[in-house]
Amino acid sequence: MADTLATPTRQVFRLPTVSVEVTSAGGERPVVVLPGASATLAGRLARAGFATVTFEGQGPHDLELVLAALEDGTLGLGARRYGLVERGHDGAIVLTRVEAGRRFPSVTVTSEAAVVQWLTQDLV
Repeated sequence: MADTLATPTRQVFRLPTVSVEVTSAGGERPVVVLPGASATLAGRLARAGFATVTFEGQGPHDLELVLAALEDGTLGLGARRYGLVERGHDGAIVLTRVEAGRRFPSVTVTSEAAVVQWLTQDLV
């Protein structure tokens, strides 16, 4: 019997101040939140087996709103542990592991390949 991979599907959720796209192939998958991320990185992570949560935040509280929706199950994932991938002001990529609402020390990387490596080692 051939081994097949599930194809990631996208679902859009509208929160009070921001629209959020969730991409997942279903089942229990590690979750990555990518505010303002490139479609290339989000697609790469989804194909690598992660569930991705992407959005373009406009307001100062949009990130916290999305994280609360993720943690309470509104986005259909109910993740209590996930990775947060943000762009720093200098263009570097800041990676943070979040568990049960608590943020753990961040690490900064300079490439999307390093993002995938960190997520695979520290989130999965």
